[in-house]
Amino acid sequence: MALTPTRALLLTPEDDVAAVLGETLVNDEVAVALSTSGELRIQLKTRSAVPFGHKIAIRPIANGGKIIRYGYPIGVATMDIAEGEHVHSHNMRSLLSIPKKDENDERVLCSASWMRDLITRCLKAVDANADVAEAMADALTEAHLRGVETHGLRRLRPYISRIKSGGVDARVFPDVTRSQSVLHIDGRNGVGHFVAMQAAKAVSEAAGQSGIAVALVKNSNHFGFAGYYATIIAQAGQIGIVTSNGQVCVAPEGGTKSLLSNNPLAIAAPTGQPHAFVELDLATSVTSRANVVEAAKRGTRIPLGWAQDRDGKATRNPRAALEGSLLSLAGNRGFALLFALEAITGVLSGGAYGDQVSSKEASPNAPERTAHTLIAIDLKSALGVEAYTSRLDDLIARLLALPTNVDASRVRYPGQRRWLLRERRLRDGIPLAAADSKDIIALARELGVPVTKMER
Repeated sequence: MALTPTRALLLTPEDDVAAVLGETLVNDEVAVALSTSGELRIQLKTRSAVPFGHKIAIRPIANGGKIIRYGYPIGVATMDIAEGEHVHSHNMRSLLSIPKKDENDERVLCSASWMRDLITRCLKAVDANADVAEAMADALTEAHLRGVETHGLRRLRPYISRIKSGGVDARVFPDVTRSQSVLHIDGRNGVGHFVAMQAAKAVSEAAGQSGIAVALVKNSNHFGFAGYYATIIAQAGQIGIVTSNGQVCVAPEGGTKSLLSNNPLAIAAPTGQPHAFVELDLATSVTSRANVVEAAKRGTRIPLGWAQDRDGKATRNPRAALEGSLLSLAGNRGFALLFALEAITGVLSGGAYGDQVSSKEASPNAPERTAHTLIAIDLKSALGVEAYTSRLDDLIARLLALPTNVDASRVRYPGQRRWLLRERRLRDGIPLAAADSKDIIALARELGVPVTKMER
């Protein structure tokens, strides 16, 4: 009896590769159908094993040739690829992500202390309270130390513009009230980095007294990357969980209006190694709005599945996507997670939720009214710090020891890259892109702030 061929889906008729919907071995039959109609386009035999969900070539691709998927180039073949071959990192170079340059290529090195000091003095120049300025400077510097440059220096100028316009109050302290293990924090439209840092310290202290505590924050502003505050909690021998809402940009599939932000979720825990933490930190959209903006600037298309236009239709046009909405990761399941995060963030805090959060673009001088939720679980009240970190280290060791196939990327635990990178950059300096270094120096001079010689 003939075996039923494994199915593979072709996203557009122009594609060179299809996604295999089953495990295949050499010489297995594969039926390639168009995903939009189910129409059978080709039947072929595999020339190599292709794992479930991976790409298979449906036509020959010459070395150096573009590899088309989603109807546009996703990569370049690094060798000749025959019909039926597995297409992966061993024979293609991706074009979907920005190629990583050597850190010293068109970059300058500065020390963390130089960066932190200059940011602090720039903020004080616009009348920010000293504690507030230091909190934002710490958060932005940490973004560069951990390789999260999207939340670093390039955001300083917009932050300062909001402070100067009165959209953010850089002199206020948050109001904190406590009801047993629940902290209610009114950010009073203060700087989000300072509000969140104060909340992280307060919830950690409360958890140390009661075993677990929750901080519900309202009337805050953008606070940078969520993992930073989760690890502030983790440094106290606790598990930190942090969520936030923000400017709306995500709609459900088919939705013609955004309702939610790409709410981040961060979870951090201490390991048995000094200055090393498990640090999960992810946004809940497929991609960031910044990536769509960059594609619009370059005049290139975006992959299907990233966004939809104002009519709720899937689009590869970045300008149409900017007028429409981003999509959540993992489809409807991801949107369900995003909705649930808002239920324990904006809704639970008593602050703004969903599209009640102000848009910095539509209303640049209006308070954002951002909400955050921070949870601290004290390990001394659970297993004990040493027992927990020993067990977590064992889990990490088991993960890193897992066997993988030859095409797989190196296995890492969440946060491993960030903390190794932080250690190296503290020692060797932070590589700044030329545009970032020029902009921070120009901004400082505009504010009348003396710029000292860049330290390494």
